[in-house]
Amino acid sequence: MSSTLAEIYAEFATGLTGSAIPDPVREAARWHIIDSIGVSIAAANPKEESGKAAAKLREEWGGSSGATLLGLDAKARPELAALLNGSLGQALEMDDKHGSSLARPGSTVIPAVLADTEARGATLAEAIEATAVGYEVMIRLGFVAGPRFLERGYHTSSLIGSFGVAAAIGRIRGASSVQIVDALGICGTFASGIQESTRTGSTSKILHGGWGAHAGMLAVDLAKTGISGPSSVFEGKFGFFETHLTPVTGALDFTGRPAQGLGSEWYLPDTAYKPYPCCQLLHAFVVAAKQVLEDFAADGVSVEDITSIHCQLAEPGLTLVTDPRDRKKAPQTPHEARFSLYYGVAAALVDGDVGLETFLPERLGDEAILKIAALTEASVDPESDYPAHCPARLTVEAAGKTYFKHVPYHPGSPEAALTRSDVLDKFERNTRWLLGADARKVAEGMGEVPEEASVSQLLAEVAPSLRQAS
Repeated sequence: MSSTLAEIYAEFATGLTGSAIPDPVREAARWHIIDSIGVSIAAANPKEESGKAAAKLREEWGGSSGATLLGLDAKARPELAALLNGSLGQALEMDDKHGSSLARPGSTVIPAVLADTEARGATLAEAIEATAVGYEVMIRLGFVAGPRFLERGYHTSSLIGSFGVAAAIGRIRGASSVQIVDALGICGTFASGIQESTRTGSTSKILHGGWGAHAGMLAVDLAKTGISGPSSVFEGKFGFFETHLTPVTGALDFTGRPAQGLGSEWYLPDTAYKPYPCCQLLHAFVVAAKQVLEDFAADGVSVEDITSIHCQLAEPGLTLVTDPRDRKKAPQTPHEARFSLYYGVAAALVDGDVGLETFLPERLGDEAILKIAALTEASVDPESDYPAHCPARLTVEAAGKTYFKHVPYHPGSPEAALTRSDVLDKFERNTRWLLGADARKVAEGMGEVPEEASVSQLLAEVAPSLRQAS
């Protein structure tokens, strides 16, 4: 009898030795950890909606023991720290993302791993190895469904995130393969996450990363008490995929990429760092807008000369970032703006770039941006290879001329990878409010922390009170 996916993943989590993880994969895991820490700290900024909410939760949950609440100079029970840090990790849409699987492990796997290893006094090596396990499981589960979850209005972070977390945390806690199978089955019961907030500007979607982290940790706790879960959680008639995707379009593949190559083929290094604090579908359009501005400068054309803009991108992403039309043309909340193609393209053309300040509440009424957004339209790109990539086709009419740009690979993808310097720059932008002029040096120092050091030592680098004391 062939093994189920849950059994395959459990054996991978328990049987993988640290020495079997190649150095490039370990290094990638370390830098995704560093990036994810910076992303969560960015969202803890008191200027952000998420920062204000996090400060209130700090008062309710915070203390002096447990796991670090990133950017808040406090600690909490590990499962609560994972919930809060994971939610902060998704709040500004800068968490990492793997292309065709649509998995976002940086705001699910990493918050859980950091919280658990810190609270247990574990080493950075243990955190790196568990991160690698969690990424591989989560990404492979994403391959099973592809874009189907998004088409149905679900979000992958809280749907498949808890499974990756359960494998990672089960490994850290020394769970048996049977217990990890049970934990994965329990995660099937916990799986949830709808996308409606992207249409309304509400912020509940930011909880998806945190919930995936939290639920995966609780599933391991429950499995270790003897609560059992179905080993057929993925393939079963009433399992995770059938229930969430019925009626299923096409055949679900449980034996190809989702099951093969574990321990020999690694997808973690292909996971994209996200440079801009908005939906990844907008990122290539930001690049395209910058290229148009370069042509404008060469031709003596200004943004004021624009008469029309047309964007092409694939479904289901097109609907996600353009509907409802009236709200996306003039977003009323920061979260709504992060999912507006019209606003994102207009801001890139008006400001020359997109950054954290682009989506602050005070910028949403910028008349220059709204004027350009009103001139922007969108349609389906029939040549897109989404979800492998999030390409952009941008046509701008200005001063009687036509400017067309095709950006085939979103920034951060393997074909347009961010450099180490880019990742350090991103960390510095995200944490400057907390770490000041030392922000980039802090990230560089985290890159040098030896693997045999504790996770607490790594996190002390970004804890203001500990840094001041030292």
